[in-house]
Amino acid sequence: MLYQKYIRLVEDHAEQLTRKWSIEVRNNPSTPGYKNIPQHQLDERVYDVFKRLGAYLMEDEPDFKKTAEHFIKLGRERAGEGMKVSEVIYALILERVVIWNFIVEEGLISNTLDLHEALGFYMKINNFFDKAEYFIAKGFESVNLPDTAVSRESDLVNKSVDAVMRWFIKKQNYI
Repeated sequence: MLYQKYIRLVEDHAEQLTRKWSIEVRNNPSTPGYKNIPQHQLDERVYDVFKRLGAYLMEDEPDFKKTAEHFIKLGRERAGEGMKVSEVIYALILERVVIWNFIVEEGLISNTLDLHEALGFYMKINNFFDKAEYFIAKGFESVNLPDTAVSRESDLVNKSVDAVMRWFIKKQNYI
C-alpha cells in the first residue's frame, strides 16, 4: 500500500502521539473543557480515533457508515457531558496536526516522491477528519432525538453518509 510507511509510523508511535495530543489539548486555550477529563479517558478517546483512522486508511470500511454512526454517537455523548462542539472539533483538528507534525519531524520526507506520497497521505487523513468532524456536529445537533433515530439504519445516518460520500466521490473525480 502506498501509505504503509506512514501508517506503520503512526501505529508504532501511538503512545507518543497520544501523549503529545494530550498535552496539547489540555493546554490549548481553544479546548479548556479537556483539562477536567481524567488522563486515562483522554488516552482512550484519542486512541479510539487513531484506531478508526487506521481502519479508514486501510479501507476496511468503504461506506463509512459504521464510523459515521460512531462519531454521531460520540457527538451526542460529548454534548451530554456538557462539552462544546467547537472544543470537540478543535480537539480533532489538534489530533490531525499532531500526526502531521510527527511525520514531518521523523524525516521521512527526503525527496520529491516522498513529498508526493506524504501529501497524498495528508489528504487522506484530512478526508477522515473532515468526515469525523461533520458527523460529530450531526451528533451534537441530534442530542435531543431518541437513540433509535440515530442508529446505523436510521435516515439520519443514511442520508448524512450518502451526502458526504456523493461529495467525496465527486471531489475525487476532479483530482
